[in-house]
Amino acid sequence: MYGAGGLPTPTLQNQEWNNEWDKKSPVSPGPAPYSNASKETGGIVVKETQNAVEEVPTSRSRRWWLALVWLCTWLIPSFTLRYIGRMKRPDIRLAWREKVTIFWLIFILNAIVVFYIIEFGRLLCPNFDKAWTSNEVAEHQGVTDYWVSVQGSVYDLTNFIHGDHSDIPNEASNDPDTLSTLAGQDLTYFFPPPLVIACPQLVTDNTMSITPKNFSDFTPLAMHVSGHLQTQTTALSNANWYSQKFFPRMKTFKKGPLVFEKKVIAAMAADTTIAKYVVWGVYEKQLFDLTDYVNTLNINQNTGSYAFLDTGLVSVFRQQSGQDITKPLNVVLNSMTAANRQLHMVCLNNAFLAGEVDFRKSARCQVQNYFLIAASVVLMTSMVLKFLAALQLGSKRQPELQDKFVICQVPCYTEGEDSLRRTIDSLAALNYDDKRKLIFIICDGNIIGSGNDRTTPRIVLDILGVDPQLDPEPLLFKSVGEGSKALNYGKIYSGLYEFEGHVVPYMVVVKVGKPTERSKPGNRGKRDSQILLLHYLNRVHFDAAMSPLELEIYHQMRNVIGIDPAFYEYIFTVDADTTVKPDSLNRLVASSADDSAIIGICGETKLENEQTSWWTMIQVYEYYISHHLSKAFESLFGSVTCLPGCFSLYRIRTADKGRPIIISNRIIEEYSEPNVDTLHKKNLFSLGEDRFLTTLLMKHFPTFKTKFCPDAVAHTVAPESWRILFSQRRRWINSTVHNLCELVILPELIGFCCFSMRFFVFIDLLGTLILPATVAYLVYLIVVVAIGASALPQIALIMLGVTYGLQARLFALVFIIKREFMLVGWMIVYLLSYPVYSFFLPVYSFWCMDEFSWGNTRLVVGEGKEKKVLMNDEEKFDDSMIPLKKFSEYEAEAWD
Repeated sequence: MYGAGGLPTPTLQNQEWNNEWDKKSPVSPGPAPYSNASKETGGIVVKETQNAVEEVPTSRSRRWWLALVWLCTWLIPSFTLRYIGRMKRPDIRLAWREKVTIFWLIFILNAIVVFYIIEFGRLLCPNFDKAWTSNEVAEHQGVTDYWVSVQGSVYDLTNFIHGDHSDIPNEASNDPDTLSTLAGQDLTYFFPPPLVIACPQLVTDNTMSITPKNFSDFTPLAMHVSGHLQTQTTALSNANWYSQKFFPRMKTFKKGPLVFEKKVIAAMAADTTIAKYVVWGVYEKQLFDLTDYVNTLNINQNTGSYAFLDTGLVSVFRQQSGQDITKPLNVVLNSMTAANRQLHMVCLNNAFLAGEVDFRKSARCQVQNYFLIAASVVLMTSMVLKFLAALQLGSKRQPELQDKFVICQVPCYTEGEDSLRRTIDSLAALNYDDKRKLIFIICDGNIIGSGNDRTTPRIVLDILGVDPQLDPEPLLFKSVGEGSKALNYGKIYSGLYEFEGHVVPYMVVVKVGKPTERSKPGNRGKRDSQILLLHYLNRVHFDAAMSPLELEIYHQMRNVIGIDPAFYEYIFTVDADTTVKPDSLNRLVASSADDSAIIGICGETKLENEQTSWWTMIQVYEYYISHHLSKAFESLFGSVTCLPGCFSLYRIRTADKGRPIIISNRIIEEYSEPNVDTLHKKNLFSLGEDRFLTTLLMKHFPTFKTKFCPDAVAHTVAPESWRILFSQRRRWINSTVHNLCELVILPELIGFCCFSMRFFVFIDLLGTLILPATVAYLVYLIVVVAIGASALPQIALIMLGVTYGLQARLFALVFIIKREFMLVGWMIVYLLSYPVYSFFLPVYSFWCMDEFSWGNTRLVVGEGKEKKVLMNDEEKFDDSMIPLKKFSEYEAEAWD
């Protein structure tokens, strides 16, 4: 394996490393950089740090945030968390408090959204859902939903009409034909109030009545003339039937006022045809109809007792019919005596009230709808733009084969043999020059995964055909970790892998950890695996001093594989459970080569096990829209906010001047932050490292692009059970929230005005946080509409219909154009799982935001200016512990 270069492998001599080092036996002394004295082994001096307390500065924004955290959680004493919650460490307790504060703030945000949509309008317009137009009343004509209007009020008679209330033999009041005819109608003319009761003192003749102008008696049996005008001997003959029987009983069924729009009032008054001529006006927002009174006067030639209303009052109605007559009518009323004015107002309310002006159309009642419509317009505009991005008419391009050198990075942890073999074989079979791609596998620890019979590194080496007897020396390198965790050892293997006619060079880095590590030796996480390669390429680019492990990687790349490491231009990241289609790498490289501004590009990831269970089926359409809606839309701005580590290509250095990009010092220094000691950092670095790496690229290289290539396709394995799905989405959702918080404050994001990427990032962040509110509102709408508790929320239903209808139509067009008809079925499955994605997953994720490993190498004491980190002597680390040397120097020494 090491024959080509003629150089010895850089090692630390006099170490007792062997295959059994991780067993529970006494550990042989090695270069213990954390012992009490300096050690000199093989010409390498390992220095020691002095005992100290590390003081970590805290930013002002962090101190303000902590003040808010304690303000929200001060009622929960720390000893309760310590003894009942079993949170022994102060940093874990603080993270719990931060989690509770964030959850509380998200709950308040959702409550505000729900309150604004449902209740805020009611505060501005309290009776918005307690008023109906005649058309809305007419919608309630069912046997179990029977409404009518009488004298300007709306009544629900559902629980009254089914009984027979007639006292006339052989004339039932609940005749089906009669009920059907009267349902949803205005029955004012069927229940005329006796004038002597309605207009006391103004009318003294108990036989006098008003002659209706615009009324057809289409149901004579429904007439309820009472008092002295009743010709039959019934209960209606009682002079006080209307006031003592009818009116009190009807009040128990009252729903609210009958309302008329101003334009309807004006239009009916403007119609001067004899049949429809109306005399009415609005006084103090109430509508009074004097049409029948004027008609009665005209019939009786304005003489006798029929002219019981003040002539000046009637003149106002005649002259300004259909208008708001409050001011002129007040002039007339004020000219009367107080008693006479009172009598006229009683008469108007009892005998001539037609309803109220529809206040629901006022600015006060409509302002909420205006804001909702504006928000819907923004969302629909965004959706249309995303649709256009997803449409991408035209056939797939067939780029010519590229000749760029690519490192195919595969970090692995506890994957099984089948999954690893599929990934490695798919990379070997890529339609790309075998000599110009390097499969670079990093095994994150010497660990046996669940269901495996060997360690993950052993499985990888067996797949590649490495001799089991080959056991290279473990070499020092710096890992991403706190304290002594930063010190790590690794083994290097390289060679050629043959698969179906392909002969592809490979390199395997196995992180084995220090001899003292018992639990998950060498494991430092996926981010450390990424940093290992990035830091190595950074050293190569700047010809800087390297650690022993990096020297060995350089040696084997250059002298065993035979490729100068500086030749590599791209890093192709693939997860160990992902299989790549043969032409995908070439497509990604071709897209990057065509546009030198692209520093990162991803393809579409599809599910390999889409029909395994219900939980995999609900993810198919979600994966599709996350790529063809979200990523395709972001790609228009050149700002894809998440390049997934399972399938992405990164440019190592710029094409023009060779300036480092993903291997730049700024990226590596920020991405390799070892002190991940806050809730925010944990969610950035531990749960969403791939997304945060993209965030850093956009932050430090704002003039470059991150893109999406829909023609490049890979397949991954989705969670098959709800437990694994919830665990995965908890990481994804929380990392998304924290990364979007980082992105939304970046002023460099591409775009302009409301079409800036920064604006849409804010929309994505807000949309993620208020997902539970959308479900709560939909449930509310369903319940309200089902039980008929209020008027039909037309605006809300229109918005929902347009939003989801537009999405359905747009994607139906996309499905037809792209001939992906199966996605229609997957869309239906996804819609059925809407509560899972929009309520249960977000709520679970927000509450479990602090669930991750905290490690035990650092003890954080205090916060703010008093924050200190205590470490045991054995847990300290200093960069000088790892010997560094340039490869040119090492090569010269080796030849000597």
